[in-house]
Amino acid sequence: MKKLALLSLFCLPLITQADVVEFKGKVTDILIGKSALIKVGVNVQEDESIVCWKADSEQPWLFTFERGHEYSEHWFDVLNLVRRTQETVRIGYAENEDSECAIEYLALLKGDGIADDDQVGDSLQRTGQYGNIAQIFTNGLTESSYHASDNYGADVPAAAFDGHIFNEQIVDGEGSLINRGIWLVKKDSENKETEYWLQVEFEENVTVSGFRVMLNAKATELGRGPRHVTILTSLDGETFEEQGQYNLGKSIDQRANLPTKVDAKIFRIQVNSNQGDSFIEIDELEVYSN
Repeated sequence: MKKLALLSLFCLPLITQADVVEFKGKVTDILIGKSALIKVGVNVQEDESIVCWKADSEQPWLFTFERGHEYSEHWFDVLNLVRRTQETVRIGYAENEDSECAIEYLALLKGDGIADDDQVGDSLQRTGQYGNIAQIFTNGLTESSYHASDNYGADVPAAAFDGHIFNEQIVDGEGSLINRGIWLVKKDSENKETEYWLQVEFEENVTVSGFRVMLNAKATELGRGPRHVTILTSLDGETFEEQGQYNLGKSIDQRANLPTKVDAKIFRIQVNSNQGDSFIEIDELEVYSN
């Protein structure tokens, strides 16, 4: 688990502050070879100019830093995290027309890095491959943070946020298995108007950008996964706003981005239909704030 916060790390001694310039953007690649250098690729906009000998080549590696220093492991962790979550990062570097640009410091910005001040980052813990902010026991979330329209037996709402898919852990060392690790609800065969939904309520407002729905292979084969869903958010728990409708396939793993990022305290997925079974199942619901 990583916690995003403002970082200013270890300027190297032979570079003066006047020699350091700053790139602000997103990390695309990290290359670890046999040499002492770790190379970092970034997304450079057309109107940006980075003076390095690699800048005009087709190679994506614009920035470098050396292994073996006290800061190296921290820098790698930060850069790999922002590569996965696509957070905006500030990279201070020394321009050099004869070699790669050596990184001098890293800093993370609030939210998506639009602000130009030095505010602290959003401080959200992100887990998993894509930076999930809704996993239980992160960001102040407990079992009481999760609710649903109903559930079947012990397959409670919180089990869909425990980092497991039907007893199988998604990421080593992350999550805490709750019962079978799934949310399950039986459809009402007599009332076709019954609503089925699953939600997470954060302690404070967060910026939500997307979500992910995961199932185990057997549940997918049975047709228990969502087919048509509506995403709803709320700032107060009383008024909900629709953020889009999505058609999901019969798949074990599906992700989607919201049309626009939205501030919310509650994130709810409403399952309008599933793939045909008499039960609706979600093994893991991830929420993103990129």
